[in-house]
Amino acid sequence: MRLMVVDDDPLQRRLLMRALAPLEAEVVEARNGQEALDLFKDGFPHAVLTDLHMPVMDGLELTRRVKALDPLLPVILLTADGEREVRLKGIEAGADDFLNRPVDLAELRLRVKGHLERRRLQERLEDLERTLLALMRAVEMKDAYTAGHGERVARYALWTAEELGAKGEELDALHLGALLHDVGKIGIPDHILRGDYTLTEAEWRLIREHPVKGDEILKPLKAHPRLRPYVRWHHEKLDGSGYPDGIMEVPLLVQAVAAADIYDALTSVRTYRDPAKPEEALGLLEKEAAQGRLSREVVRAFRSALLRNRALR
Repeated sequence: MRLMVVDDDPLQRRLLMRALAPLEAEVVEARNGQEALDLFKDGFPHAVLTDLHMPVMDGLELTRRVKALDPLLPVILLTADGEREVRLKGIEAGADDFLNRPVDLAELRLRVKGHLERRRLQERLEDLERTLLALMRAVEMKDAYTAGHGERVARYALWTAEELGAKGEELDALHLGALLHDVGKIGIPDHILRGDYTLTEAEWRLIREHPVKGDEILKPLKAHPRLRPYVRWHHEKLDGSGYPDGIMEVPLLVQAVAAADIYDALTSVRTYRDPAKPEEALGLLEKEAAQGRLSREVVRAFRSALLRNRALR
């Protein structure tokens, strides 16, 4: 664990470093923001404590630069300024926390410890996400014709969700959910996934179980409740004819993933058919909407998203 203390006063730096010693972390020091950034070349710290007023580069500019490099890296601003404007500027720069001087050293240790624990949790979640994405790519590698399918579906779905007005955390959940929507296929034999022969009814039933299997795989994730609709319901239809649950109230953003899934499958090369032209695939989506299986609003947003992002001419 590595901490960084940034202050132009050497006495204050030593005081802070002694206060942080019980955390048993490596503590590096810098005299100003520029010196701190130069030290980043030796490795990113896990948290930054910085004074506000310093020569060369002050704490606000350092905070902005740190957040540009790693938005999740905790930055704590230390200042004797109690004015509201100072804190507002700090929040705008991206600071995660504030401590007024003179600093209560016990409070300082507790605050830093809390930020470090949250950082460790975030890193574990990121590791889990990376593992799941690697698992998703392993699914796609089972069939060369589906390579990149998850990334394309996520891209189309994100564009569509933006057209529908989704923002922030909604888009984050949709993006990861779309990337992982077929993760349940990891347990399906390769020859069935390739679909280069007429599948039996039993084999079709096995394929239709992949949303449930994907849901089960994601259960350990803290984000499971937000990802679950995309993984479990991306084959559901508004008329209840979809699977695995036959629901009729399918959230709009889940339908965005469903539309992207259908469109990419139709416009990609498969062993058993030539790819459809984009307008042909959009025509099928419009037919789905006309027959009450897909929202007209989603299909309109999907077409608009392709046009806006120059994926359709």
